[in-house]
Amino acid sequence: MKWFVAMLVLGSVAFAQIRVTLEAPPPPTLVISTDVRIALVPGVVVVERVPEPQGILVVYRSSRVAEVYAHHHRDLVARGWTRVKYQAAEGRYKSEYRRGRAKAKLEVRNHRGRIEVRVKEG
Repeated sequence: MKWFVAMLVLGSVAFAQIRVTLEAPPPPTLVISTDVRIALVPGVVVVERVPEPQGILVVYRSSRVAEVYAHHHRDLVARGWTRVKYQAAEGRYKSEYRRGRAKAKLEVRNHRGRIEVRVKEG
């Protein structure tokens, strides 16, 4: 009898295995204009978002400037933009992009433990 109960318990445990797959939602996308859109960096806290004339300022709480720049660069390239100009200095990156006649500028800089990202159209 003990053998039967043990087999019953082990058999039911084997059938109780369930595979769970979690998919992270895509990062929020900010619309700057009809041509320019950017996705926020996943996993990094956004401190503030400030609309500017022909652009936006996004401030992250992080110290990983290169990773934030790389994310926004890949995002723009994935949306069809081509980088035509690039400057890098300590804690600061600037790029210009074109898509047809449209232009966009990306500036990422470290400012006192926060990362400021400016994206402008034109």
